[in-house]
Amino acid sequence: MVCLGRVVLVGIASAGALGSCGGSGGGGSAPPGVVITSEADSILHLDQLRTAGFTGQNVRVGVISTGVEFLPSYQKAGVLPQTLYVSQNTAGHLDEGSWMLELVHQHAPDAALGFCDGLDLDFTGCIEDLVSNFHADIVVDDILFAGQFYPDASAAVVERLESTHPRLLFIHLAGNEQRGGYWQGPFVTAQAVLPGGPAAVLDFGSASGGASDTSNSVTVPPGAHLILLLSWNDPPHGASNHALSAYLLDGAGQELSHASGASDPALRLDYTNTGAAARVVQLVVTLDSGAAAGLALQVTEGSPTCNIECQALAHATRGLAGGTVGDFADALVVGATNAGAPHTLEDWSNYGPFRLDFTASADASSPDGYDYTRLATPLSVDKPDLVAPDCVTVPFSDGTTLANNMFCGTSAAVPAIAGAAALLESAGFDREAVLRSLRATAVPLGAAAWDPGYGFGLADAAAAWHTGGH
Repeated sequence: MVCLGRVVLVGIASAGALGSCGGSGGGGSAPPGVVITSEADSILHLDQLRTAGFTGQNVRVGVISTGVEFLPSYQKAGVLPQTLYVSQNTAGHLDEGSWMLELVHQHAPDAALGFCDGLDLDFTGCIEDLVSNFHADIVVDDILFAGQFYPDASAAVVERLESTHPRLLFIHLAGNEQRGGYWQGPFVTAQAVLPGGPAAVLDFGSASGGASDTSNSVTVPPGAHLILLLSWNDPPHGASNHALSAYLLDGAGQELSHASGASDPALRLDYTNTGAAARVVQLVVTLDSGAAAGLALQVTEGSPTCNIECQALAHATRGLAGGTVGDFADALVVGATNAGAPHTLEDWSNYGPFRLDFTASADASSPDGYDYTRLATPLSVDKPDLVAPDCVTVPFSDGTTLANNMFCGTSAAVPAIAGAAALLESAGFDREAVLRSLRATAVPLGAAAWDPGYGFGLADAAAAWHTGGH
């Protein structure tokens, strides 16, 4: 399978935040040998469902993440079951998948578990494999991709699979780029002189509602590799797409990197600071063809310089909840609050809403299998749906020794919602009942029924269960 229209943004949403937290959690009704360490378990009242006898029995949960490198060690330590499906895709080179599997296993200890590496190989292929071969009822992932303005091809795959699987539920992270690693705005033009001569450029300052500034600067630490991903609201392979170019300049205005694009409305810039000191570089974007009216651009700082700790863009905005899959109608996009303060949004948790400028229809003759129709007015999709605690304790996190380590980021929040969904499905809920009950009973934390950061609020699995799915 080919994962269409994607550029990897963040594969690991939390490894940089790992650190010793000491002690272990407790409580919750679980089979002998399953130790509950995750603070999210009691905060979301997952323990109450297990006490009532719902432990994920007859439910299958597939995890898509960045690796289970030391899986045998986890199984030997008893924190993961001996029987666990691993896709024919590579098992990856990291252990974040193991951490997610550990947490799901704590929350829903009788659920069958599966894994697929969605970063090194194909994300959409992982969905297909986990549903078609592992027969997953729930698929949860922590792979975030750079945002776009048109429906993601994976949404069509999930919709097709859901049509024959009434319990199938997709759960996705909001992402961790709110510390200055994202910008979206209209293409307000200004004139500037570049190394090649005068050009019409994006005025980031005016487009952000401030004073004119024809660049968006970022400080790159010594030895760091900066990735900037740009996309604009044209469709893939559009015959009348705008042509844009992007440049990274040094303090003297000399070019460090550049890229140009038209048919594919996406660009990537790379720069490595090989010096011994931090260096300020400037992003400049030119409009090479087409009118600026109605044109919008988004800039996303990619991994590895933007994970939880982004290198702040001088002009930054909120909003990239879910990345390219922020538009999945029947998915749960999950943001993060801190386990120590579960009513407070983590400052890295991505905001919504998600913007769509196009509808998509299948066309086997088109380059990517879809035709796109521009909407009269961009659609605003209310994502994220829920928040759950991150910075939770996992019992075994380095593949060699038992330790109680802290797992932070929205990657650490999604396993709790996957666990909640598994418990609810073992209580007889189907996908629609899980979606309806979790959204309706979430503890509201924002100023309105739906909030750009908190979604509908902090999940409450016990309250969702008491609705009976109605």
